[in-house]
Amino acid sequence: MSATASATLTQPAPPPLHPFRPLFFCAALAASLGMLAWGAFWHMGWLPPTTLDPLSWHAHGMLYGFGSALVGGFLLTASANWTGIATTSRIGLWLLTATWVIARLLLLSPLPFWLGALFDVGYLFGLVFLIGRVLWLSRNQRNAFLIGILLVFTGLDIAFYAGALAGNHAVTTRALTCAVDLLMVLMLAIGGRVIPFFTGRKLAGHVSWTNKYLIWAVNGGGALVLLCDLVGAPAFARGVLMLIVAVFALVRLVGWRGWHAWRDPMLWVLHLGYLWLAVGLLVRSLALLGVYAMPEIDTLHGITVGALGTLSLGMMVRVAQGHSGVPIKANAALAIMFLLPTAAAAARLCHNQPGGWVWAAALWFVAYAVYLIVIGPLLIRGRVTAS
Repeated sequence: MSATASATLTQPAPPPLHPFRPLFFCAALAASLGMLAWGAFWHMGWLPPTTLDPLSWHAHGMLYGFGSALVGGFLLTASANWTGIATTSRIGLWLLTATWVIARLLLLSPLPFWLGALFDVGYLFGLVFLIGRVLWLSRNQRNAFLIGILLVFTGLDIAFYAGALAGNHAVTTRALTCAVDLLMVLMLAIGGRVIPFFTGRKLAGHVSWTNKYLIWAVNGGGALVLLCDLVGAPAFARGVLMLIVAVFALVRLVGWRGWHAWRDPMLWVLHLGYLWLAVGLLVRSLALLGVYAMPEIDTLHGITVGALGTLSLGMMVRVAQGHSGVPIKANAALAIMFLLPTAAAAARLCHNQPGGWVWAAALWFVAYAVYLIVIGPLLIRGRVTAS
């Protein structure tokens, strides 16, 4: 055997491709730096040369900047695990990530607004294609609903841009509200799968109570909330529906008996995040029913800050550690980080004034800064090998 052939045979295999690495890093950057930018836009009077007003830029940046990178990293990685088929190549992953980055930069630049929109929507269609491809090839029908969710998410982004270009604030607001609903549906569905699974696997002898009709009621009720918001159903009807779904979600959470996981931050963070889904729906429902006066756009922070903030941090840590060959556990810094979105959501909802907004933004920024400091090195260096 020649020396060249021998060297070729002994070359180590390339490390596995993990799409979450660049995309989770981008999500954390968007969450932390995006919140700092929001503070500059709103409180210091500095506005970027964009078509969007500060409030619309902030909401869209969190949902389609932070949110889309988060969803992309998680679903691209999970789809590969579900199907055993790589969702993309290295070049494809970097092109997809570059598309996301370019969209964020263009939306803050003086270049035509539609150009940033084109890259932003292009990133979402890229996700639809890559995930849809492996689900189709593997005939994975159980997760086919994710393609529908991604297509609706993309359609809402297009509607947002159309409304912004037309100067129609009602359209942009409804598109953003429905995007929150869609992320809520995704959290209800995926969270309902992984939270009892991780809890049962970690706690010896732990048994969760489950009921297939309750699962259908929670997931179907969340989808119905989205549908009602899409068609513009009356506020009272929407409020009643959200109240019912909140109760069902809370009953389902109690059935998982998450209080047994209080010693393990990697478990209780997931139960806490799911609790915020129920609380967020309850806060919205009571406002819509007129129990107290708060604009619905403000009540959404129970779901976006409380639920999405908490569940995203819990899953981004778990996925990064699990795929990097290090123990899945939280140190003191991570445990405190897991609590910060709850503090931020409470500040935003309980003190709906500029002072409360500042505290909420600061707590949110610190949470994702901690993630970048503690977990960021794992995302960059990849899998840790035993020495």
